[in-house]
Amino acid sequence: LFQTLKTPLAVEGAVDSDITSIPSTEWSNFETSLSNAASLHGPLQDFSYVASCEILGTNAYLISDSANGLCMQAHDCAREFCSSDKEFDLPSYVVEVKTEMDVVMAIDFASKFEIEVSIKTTGHSYQGSSTKAGTLMIWMHNFLKDGTINDNYIDTCGTNHGPVIGIAGGEIWDDVLVAVKDKYHIVTGGARTVSAAGGWLQGGGLSFSSRKYGVGVDQVVNFRVVLADGTAVDANACTNEDLFWALRGGGGGSFGVVTHVQYKLHPVTTIVEAQFFYGGLEWAAVNNKKAFDEAIDTWFSFWIENSPYLDSRWSGFFNAAGAHLTFSGSMEDAKSTFLDDWNEWYRLLDKTDWVIGVFGALPPQSKVYNSWYDYKGGDNAVANPDATDTTGDAYEGVAAIAARLMPQSKVIADKDAVKNLLITMTYAGELGVINYFLGGEINNVSTLETAVHPALRNSIWNIITITKSGAQRVREFVSNDVTGVCYNHHNGLEPDWKNACWGSNYDKLFSLKNKYDPSNMFNCWHCVGYQGRESENEEGNKPEWQFDPKYLLLFIPLGVVLWFAKRRCLN
Repeated sequence: LFQTLKTPLAVEGAVDSDITSIPSTEWSNFETSLSNAASLHGPLQDFSYVASCEILGTNAYLISDSANGLCMQAHDCAREFCSSDKEFDLPSYVVEVKTEMDVVMAIDFASKFEIEVSIKTTGHSYQGSSTKAGTLMIWMHNFLKDGTINDNYIDTCGTNHGPVIGIAGGEIWDDVLVAVKDKYHIVTGGARTVSAAGGWLQGGGLSFSSRKYGVGVDQVVNFRVVLADGTAVDANACTNEDLFWALRGGGGGSFGVVTHVQYKLHPVTTIVEAQFFYGGLEWAAVNNKKAFDEAIDTWFSFWIENSPYLDSRWSGFFNAAGAHLTFSGSMEDAKSTFLDDWNEWYRLLDKTDWVIGVFGALPPQSKVYNSWYDYKGGDNAVANPDATDTTGDAYEGVAAIAARLMPQSKVIADKDAVKNLLITMTYAGELGVINYFLGGEINNVSTLETAVHPALRNSIWNIITITKSGAQRVREFVSNDVTGVCYNHHNGLEPDWKNACWGSNYDKLFSLKNKYDPSNMFNCWHCVGYQGRESENEEGNKPEWQFDPKYLLLFIPLGVVLWFAKRRCLN
């Protein structure tokens, strides 16, 4: 895997950098300094991304494991600015680290030769921030795992945080869920293949239980991180407090390499899954506009009226067809807090224009799970590509995704305008499928506590758009003067991205970047302190993605199918 570098790099899209002038003997010495299990891959001559990565289908586990870490879950994001019309943006070397000392050695090597470092675990970045041409990539995916549960964790401040789990830097949520199982509740990402300690967490970390427990950064009590000077330090509420603040929302790959996290656990609770979705909306849009109009109008009216006031134990997502919600508690409490009202709303719907087996919906469907582990699929979901996100070929158009936080006050004070926005985006095929339901305990955390955009702490939804026209429409409706973006899902060509991603927190983050990484070793696109070429026209330069009506069906669960089957049986 290690080849002498005698000619300029032939990686597709790579740019000349000082990394090409490092003698092969120095690379050999570096490789020798690593632990026995670690490995160095490069120089990456004649590497073909198309032949190595784009042939892997939709299996997110396989994409994470392949090509020595070069594959991105969204293939466009292997290119500069996540744009399909740009050159590939791949590193020159990859060091597959297994221990913290491997990370230290990699950073010392990069510092010695003044080369930039990129950091990657699984490649889920919607902005392409985890890959960069001319860099030494630190690939965390096969870093040694932890999973140790401490029922009474006391930090260096002397504070007892109760139960926590140790999460190593390369673990994915699949690993962590297996370690926790049904012993506790844990705030996880939506996809099992997403890094648990990397970009998801350091970018904020939205979850389908966040309204009850907060977002991912609210769960962290200690980071272990290797800094740009090669030192490994702890960051918590009383040690390197400013770094602890920055790592909780300042974005992955910016301030150092996180090798370990101590992460809160919560008492296990039953999870009530409740969902309502129209089936056949795409048919009604073409064949019965009156029925389509009434369906989305009544649904959006109901959701706008109720979502700002729901019990914080309710979380989940919504879209034009309905909503998938989770309730952390008993079925009895789920019914009394919302589910009964939801069913009554359904009972009163005018079903005159519904067409059996073609267009309509079942009443809100509910199911009780014994724990979050069970809700996430239990043992059958472990390492099962059919039980998590499909990426790769299935991520076509993902680079067009954008996200914007919707202020709770706006939804309460301007219901009609908000409804008109959602309806307009639905007609135009602009509204995404998974629009996170926010608020609750997320908004009870001070805006000063973490580095996430302050607007996250007063929002009610995270609106996902799937076309550039939709992104611009929401951007104009709630501008950066009012709100910002969800960092985890924001667009790689978001205009005024520093302000959109962090708002008033950016200046402090930039100051801390200069403190902890003064040479800008960790220099990545849409990361704090980024130095380099900007896109020509930011978001407006990205090719438009064409909406397909069947996109509405991607996340509509089995309940809709059962409605059709039930109606057919009755007739």
